Amino acid sequence: MAPATYGYIWSDWLYGARKDAFMVDVYDACAAIDREPDVEAKREKMAALGKVIKGSERDWVLGIRDFLSFEQDRMVHGLAPLTILGLGDDFAVLAVIDGAYRHGAFRGLCRTPGGAEWIGVLGEVCAAMVHQGFKWLRSASVDEWELPALGEAWCKGVVMWGLASVYLAVDAAGDDADNDEALYRIHTVVAAHHMAGTVWTTYRGPHPHQWWDRAVRGKAPTEYAIRQFAAWRCWPLELTDLLVRSAQHVNTWVNPHAPSAHQARMRGLALGAHTPRLNIRLNHVVDELAELAGDMTPQEITEVRSRVGSWLSTHTSVWRGRGDTSDRVVEISLLGAMLGVLRETRPHITPELVDRLTQWSRARTEHLRPEEQRTILDEVAATAQIRGRLPGVPLGSDGVGPRRYTDGVWGLASLGVVYARHGGREVPEDMRELTVRLFHAMTEHRRIPGVDVGKNHVGSDCMVCVGDQLFKGLVDNRPSTGVLTVTIWGALTYCNLGLGAGGDDVDLATR
Repeated sequence: MAPATYGYIWSDWLYGARKDAFMVDVYDACAAIDREPDVEAKREKMAALGKVIKGSERDWVLGIRDFLSFEQDRMVHGLAPLTILGLGDDFAVLAVIDGAYRHGAFRGLCRTPGGAEWIGVLGEVCAAMVHQGFKWLRSASVDEWELPALGEAWCKGVVMWGLASVYLAVDAAGDDADNDEALYRIHTVVAAHHMAGTVWTTYRGPHPHQWWDRAVRGKAPTEYAIRQFAAWRCWPLELTDLLVRSAQHVNTWVNPHAPSAHQARMRGLALGAHTPRLNIRLNHVVDELAELAGDMTPQEITEVRSRVGSWLSTHTSVWRGRGDTSDRVVEISLLGAMLGVLRETRPHITPELVDRLTQWSRARTEHLRPEEQRTILDEVAATAQIRGRLPGVPLGSDGVGPRRYTDGVWGLASLGVVYARHGGREVPEDMRELTVRLFHAMTEHRRIPGVDVGKNHVGSDCMVCVGDQLFKGLVDNRPSTGVLTVTIWGALTYCNLGLGAGGDDVDLATR
């Protein structure tokens, strides 16, 4: 199998080592059908693909059948087969999402043995939302029936709606261990579509790229429209209620003001009061960290709560908010969120705080094998020293080497995931520099020369161009989903969801 094709890259992002030649050929055939301008040639390609998948019982082939049915209806009637249930753009948006779900072959991608069935359906719909919303930034290949025809506000809002719904799903279903695999899978699929829409130049086109308008506020459909649509689609009440709450959150969220010392950031969109079960656990860990620090001001504690919420949003593929042994290991990296706040309000932390953080982490890792515990505790100490700017601890020479990787706490966060419930592979060595460069490109305004990066560091990277190298470089070279979400996809979800007016921008028109 040649890795250069669309089908190979896409199969790897969706299924990793489980992909095979059949899957690659099918996705390549779908791409060829989608690109084919000649009606008769398209019909022949569709008939050939129908024969290839005939009799297949693989879950993801359900989506391929939806794609062929959608294209067949469009050829017969001359229009995209959309069902608009009412007047107004809210109903039109839902019709487009439904059409994108079918045309994009999403059905079956998130099915797993066990767990609540609605979780898989939600994941597929959320992935379709993200995929469709990012078509606003496409350089080409956007059909007249798709979401960009309804405007940028709907495109931006539908992306926010899809991503926010994933976090609400963890809040709603993560207390039951039977749902762990289903929640893990939806993160895999949504992350693939979010990364592709944001940085894959097959979609974004060559440099320079199109960007979002900072002045446009994203919006999601009304409760009435969602419930009408859900009834037509016969969705279960759990799924419908969650999508309603998520849409309401998108439509009412305002990025809260914070003191200038803590800089411009996206706060409270992923986790917060709208995810009450997770928020209880989040605040419990913050209280522990505040007690360890001992001298944090109310202002610092407030910012730590916000920062920990953003930080944990990158861990929800494996973190469930149950406070079990797996969660407690994952939560160790939250010390990085606290230290990120403290280094904005004071020159450096103390050696005593490093010791207290190490002992706090020791109690959370007693169930690990001795060598695993030693490894993670060594990482805790090094991370605290570097991120806390302890005097005498050096920064990497160019700001993007191994020390910068530690300073970003991705080494510690990755270990926490690897030792947690799903395990898996860390970011490959040959992808770590690109991982850091992507994060720098999205947070350039916060980098201090000689402190966060090398003294001669020049921020010249394009987030899309660097991300495209990562997206393709990870094919057959993948970390686990958990590690991907705390590092590479985490760069997007932690910073601006890829919805900024540029790579280094966190103003999503919410003020």
